[in-house]
Amino acid sequence: MKKLIYSLLASVFVLTACFEDEGNYDYVETNPPHWLVDYTQPTYFVGYQNGNITLDGSSFFTWDTDSLKRSEEVRYEWIINGKSVAEGIKVTLNTEELMEKAGIEEYSGSMGTYGSFNVVEKSTGVKYMAKIMLWCYPKYSGGNWIILADKDNNAKLSAIRDFSEIENGAVVTKYEIIQDAYEEANNGESIPGKPLGMNWALDRHIGQNGSITVITDQGGYELNAEDLSFYAKIDAEQFLNGTPANFELMARVDHDGTDLYQPATFLASSDGQIYTRVMSKNYLGGKYLSEPYYIDDKGYKVSMFGNALFNGMIPCYDEKNRRILIATVNLQEVSVGDDKLLISQPKVVALSGSPQYGAPVGQFPEGTEMLYIGLNKFTTMNGQMVFVCLYNEPGKVGTQLRHFAVYTTGLKINEEAFQFLFTDFEMPERLDASNHIVSSGSNRVPQTAQLAARSIFYSMGTDVYCIQYAASYLSGYRKIKMALNDVTSPVTYMTIAFYNCDQLFVGCENGDVLIYDINSYDMPILLFKGNVGGKVLKVRQLGAQSTQNDKFNV
Repeated sequence: MKKLIYSLLASVFVLTACFEDEGNYDYVETNPPHWLVDYTQPTYFVGYQNGNITLDGSSFFTWDTDSLKRSEEVRYEWIINGKSVAEGIKVTLNTEELMEKAGIEEYSGSMGTYGSFNVVEKSTGVKYMAKIMLWCYPKYSGGNWIILADKDNNAKLSAIRDFSEIENGAVVTKYEIIQDAYEEANNGESIPGKPLGMNWALDRHIGQNGSITVITDQGGYELNAEDLSFYAKIDAEQFLNGTPANFELMARVDHDGTDLYQPATFLASSDGQIYTRVMSKNYLGGKYLSEPYYIDDKGYKVSMFGNALFNGMIPCYDEKNRRILIATVNLQEVSVGDDKLLISQPKVVALSGSPQYGAPVGQFPEGTEMLYIGLNKFTTMNGQMVFVCLYNEPGKVGTQLRHFAVYTTGLKINEEAFQFLFTDFEMPERLDASNHIVSSGSNRVPQTAQLAARSIFYSMGTDVYCIQYAASYLSGYRKIKMALNDVTSPVTYMTIAFYNCDQLFVGCENGDVLIYDINSYDMPILLFKGNVGGKVLKVRQLGAQSTQNDKFNV
């Protein structure tokens, strides 16, 4: 009870003291900046590897009173990652220097680093703060395009970077082409040999953006996709028991790993044999087996890998037996002492059976020329993935366009009549290896991705056409000649922006490279045109992947 009484008396004393406060304080009139930005939301700053970044706060605010006088009464500081990195209203720093000062150890991935721009009263230390966010990217990053060209039978690697600038108060996307991107990163050295192909893989052990593998008649050269610096050649050291006899790399494709699956790589040799490896989830260890993959006693000869989703089933064509193979990664339970572990294993299976409609996946007619295999018409339908193939068949005038569906569990084809929905047909044109073809299997939400998933693009000379299926399969399709008026040389390669499928990249025989906005297939908009000085062979776009978007790996 006594404690309660003492507590009440203490409270009365405090209240009395407050009432007797005569206000003996020094009041300072505040004069905050008049913010021209929403200071509660971050303003973005972007820096690139080996480049400079300018932190400029002059456009953030203005003063409501004498600006000259106020500017003498305050100072400016930049805080990033909780560390003071610079002072002054406008400061230019090297990107790596800024990262070091801010304690940022890695280039930005899916998230930038928060900070603030502070206006500080010199006399009182009062701070007025506006949020900022810093993004530090390697030289080449998400959305950039890597281009392999043949210049006089020599490999030439170029890149196109996109960046944003503010013009007249609006954010404008601009493009920059780096002509000799490999030489620039490798002390003027060139990639040996005549170029054959190029691959992108999420090889985290090589770089944050994975690897680019350039394939020439001299072998496969792995590059760090962050800056295209040379990493390693695919040779004896990467094979378990040395380089296989007569091994000549022709193509590479990757199943890049998830939280469940370990990453795996499939290599195709010039003799049509497939060699595989599995790495750990953190991309350590794992060598290619020196023996080719065994499918069955029929043997095989893989002449092409097809388009797949990131970590989806990868279609291949067995030229020897005229059948479609599926390459993927399979989980297998193994016993280690008393524990049960799931390990990933590469798996290549041959499709068999005779579907009532669509492609004869188990045995195409003798003399078939397979031109293209890739995902199409959405990724899954009742646990199936749907593919399209275009091929020439002896005795037929036009190229055959046929679909087939594969169950994701069991890797068996759907032989039922539901495939009549695919409106397969014989094209009026007979395409060949000079016509480039691309399709999408995107399962992403944006309308541009959903539209691409039911479209097939193909080139004929300088023209590009699109076969666009209706959202309701029974409604058929329409053929569009895309108005790409700036294409003046035969198209040698096409691909689509992997994430939203809203851009079409066109590469040409004369070295022209063009990027189009294809939010409307009927009215594409030219975003960029340049020239890389050689016939465009392959193009890869860098960026974060997911199991819902295309790999575009052909």
